[in-house]
Amino acid sequence: MPQDPETRPTILIVEDIVFIRMMAEDYFEGAGFRTLSARSTADAIALLETDPTIRYLFADIHLPDGEDGQKLAEIARKRWPPVKIILTSADMPADQVRLPIRGLFVPKPYSLDQVRKTFETMT
Repeated sequence: MPQDPETRPTILIVEDIVFIRMMAEDYFEGAGFRTLSARSTADAIALLETDPTIRYLFADIHLPDGEDGQKLAEIARKRWPPVKIILTSADMPADQVRLPIRGLFVPKPYSLDQVRKTFETMT
């Protein structure tokens, strides 16, 4: 039986490629999360501002209109410190990623199982 939406942890998935976003949403819903999704940094910030239940942020670095998941992660860390943050990218080397304190990077292609397990180990 599914968990009550009010007790499930909430993850915000920020990805501009629709099928990747939908796969992540389906996976995390099946893993017991309540999912929210955004296509851009502005949409993600609007959700963070209006939904205090968000505990996890999983964001692509390259977003449309020149927006940047790294900037989103920086803003999220400053304004919502408890949120656990993982950034991802297919074309950015890990040593060039600017991560906020306690943020992690998982390169694409990734295993959603591994992303979930990484979130579980974050403090």
